[in-house]
Amino acid sequence: MSLLAWLRRLVVSMGIGATSYAIMLGIMVVSILYAREAEPVITLASETGRGIVSAFDRLVSGSHWGQVAVNHLRERVNMTHVVLSIPAILIASVVIGMPLNKLLGGTRTALQRIAIALTSVPATVVLAVALFSFNAMVPDLYAALLRFADSVWLASLNALSAWGDTIPGARALTNVARQGTSGHHYVIMALCSVVASFIVNAIFALAFHSRRDEPLPHEA
Repeated sequence: MSLLAWLRRLVVSMGIGATSYAIMLGIMVVSILYAREAEPVITLASETGRGIVSAFDRLVSGSHWGQVAVNHLRERVNMTHVVLSIPAILIASVVIGMPLNKLLGGTRTALQRIAIALTSVPATVVLAVALFSFNAMVPDLYAALLRFADSVWLASLNALSAWGDTIPGARALTNVARQGTSGHHYVIMALCSVVASFIVNAIFALAFHSRRDEPLPHEA
């Protein structure tokens, strides 16, 4: 495949990541503006996050490294943010990923574009959970990722602060965030969506490309 094809897939993936992160920021703003109305959703996300950790805990019972991974998820990862990011990634994959794939000629059929969008979401979750769980194996790399995520989060807060009089709730979000609430897990989830989307796009492209290259029965 040509370099242009790979660049096209990168553009689609970056579009999904940027859009999903913007939606995640929107979710945070809405959760502050409508705190009472959003409370059941936040509670559900929190319980779902705890359920995911408990499921992993049962799955790796008896494994030393498995317990290390689960303890890290439980103690250091905001699973509520991870769960809340999933609908944002799904929306971005459908609303941005599918049209971009069609516009840039990344896939031939609508069915392929739907399959890529729907596959990218669980792929993102698996990638993120693996990253959050086993980062102890690459501490320096993960520390650099956290610094980058924090810098993106800080830049987002500065941008929202500048638009505080235009975007309802933006200034309230920045005030809450500066008091200690970090959104770097949103940034990491958005980055994971970029990587997962690119990988899924590449797998589909390679699979269908190889199929097109196979001779038909009457040509064999």
